[in-house]
Amino acid sequence: MEKQENKYEGLYIIGYGLGGGFGGAINFEVIQVDNQEQADNFAWENACEEYESYAGMHGLRSVEDIMQEDEIEDEDEAYIVFEEERETWLDYSAVPYSKEYEKKISGNHYNNNYKEITD
Repeated sequence: MEKQENKYEGLYIIGYGLGGGFGGAINFEVIQVDNQEQADNFAWENACEEYESYAGMHGLRSVEDIMQEDEIEDEDEAYIVFEEERETWLDYSAVPYSKEYEKKISGNHYNNNYKEITD
């Protein structure tokens, strides 16, 4: 029996955003990576970037805010607190690409640069 090629192999739909009043994972995009772990890491990195774009606003503290408010003088120590706080806000996922999942999340911010493969 001949093995059929999975034309979606390596494609994942990642979702990312911030929890709470920010709405959760509302940004989705199709990426191509080697495995689930890489997809998970990519989704986490995007969620971190989302958080960092709001740091210092809307109740999300920046490293500078932490140093001032918590009276921490060492920037490295403040960054550890920043990372801990950031993790509590992150919302992200990585799901192997499927047409069914694409339909489910398509009402959100969605980008698929691999349409030639997925159509």
